[in-house]
Amino acid sequence: MITKIQLNDEQWKTLQALLEAHTKRRPTDSIKVSDRLRSNGFVAADRQGRKFLTEQGLARLNQGR
Repeated sequence: MITKIQLNDEQWKTLQALLEAHTKRRPTDSIKVSDRLRSNGFVAADRQGRKFLTEQGLARLNQGR
């Protein structure tokens, strides 16, 4: 079983915004990502600095609020 890490409202909205940006093929430059989301492996960035959800981030979103 995967541990459900508690996220505050801002962190939850960040994950949702990244998913929406990916779905609609929008840039992620303006989305502020906390260190906690990165350190828990929910968000990563490519060489150009574009942020994206990892499989862990997507799984956390699918767990629900």
